[in-house]
Amino acid sequence: MRNDAVRVWQVCESFAALFGGISATSAQLTNHLARSGARVVAISLDQAGDPDSRWPLDPGVDDIRGAANWPARIGYSGDLASRFASLPAPDVVHLQGLWRAHFAQAASFARRNGAPVIVTVHGMLHRPALRQRALLKRMGRFVFQDEVFRTAHCLHATAPAEADEIRSFGIDRPIAIIPWGVDIPERDADRRREAESPDQPRAVLFLGRLHPTKGVDLLLRAWARVFERFPSWRLVLAGYDAAHYATTLKSLAGELGLGASLRFAGPVEGAERDRLIAGADLLVLPSPSENFGLVVPEALVRAVPVIATHGSPWASLEAERCGWWIPVGVDPLAAALAEALGQPSDALRAMGERGRQFARERFAWQTVTTSMLDLYAWVRGLSPRPSFVQ
Repeated sequence: MRNDAVRVWQVCESFAALFGGISATSAQLTNHLARSGARVVAISLDQAGDPDSRWPLDPGVDDIRGAANWPARIGYSGDLASRFASLPAPDVVHLQGLWRAHFAQAASFARRNGAPVIVTVHGMLHRPALRQRALLKRMGRFVFQDEVFRTAHCLHATAPAEADEIRSFGIDRPIAIIPWGVDIPERDADRRREAESPDQPRAVLFLGRLHPTKGVDLLLRAWARVFERFPSWRLVLAGYDAAHYATTLKSLAGELGLGASLRFAGPVEGAERDRLIAGADLLVLPSPSENFGLVVPEALVRAVPVIATHGSPWASLEAERCGWWIPVGVDPLAAALAEALGQPSDALRAMGERGRQFARERFAWQTVTTSMLDLYAWVRGLSPRPSFVQ
């Protein structure tokens, strides 16, 4: 049976919007758990910057932040260590990530108090991700991360491919496969494209961090091969500029002669983000490696077809006939763009409608939250093992 009054700690590195999908999904799960009746404490490290850039948390969530001690990159927080004992004892501690010492601090507190620990991996065991700051991660494994893995009651993956990566890393704990959710928009809100002037350019959208790992350079090179054949289309790049990578991308766009066919929209949040997705005619996820890609179901639920690479777990785009799932690289991306942009409007609209139905059935937050609560009940010994746990 599920206990909606479960006391759960959601421990994240940050709920700042500039942290991308990890902070977004962690905040959304936190909020939906609270709205379902769970008593949720959100625990994160203080981050420099404007507090308004944080993903908003539900008023019912207890928002606890602590400063990281030097060296801040390690993530140990004496502030949080002193706060844990003053909080109501958790029933479940859910860690949203790896490689930060404050996750190990929360796991250690949970063990001392008999609370089960769940670890969401967030793609951090991808081989490309492991190569980033590899020395620091090897040190983290030795000092605390392997101990967190050994004592976790369950790990959480968002797709079977990520579960396979967890196993290949040598972890033998149970793995729950639960996708991230999306909020279902009102029907009228995502129909605005059909009411727009036919003279308005049609939009191909990339939405995510502008970062070297996201494949945006591949997208620009592919766009350079096709845009002159489709003058009524524009490419829009939206998202936070990570490590000043936008400067590199703008320089590349100039070299490729993309001109007015390309627009940098900058970071978008809240209603502006929703409008941008709903106003697109096609979304592209060109990442060489992506453990989930939340923007894909966000687009599908708004009837926007998607192109995604084999570096992401979106084979269902082809199975459900709502997009393209292609090898990583400029050539396949250019071919998919040419095919998509050459589709009649009604064909793209039909793809979008199939994607909408698929996403509504599979990725609604209500469904995802119910699964997560069922997982919490199981690790507490209150219900049988769910079918999504392997």
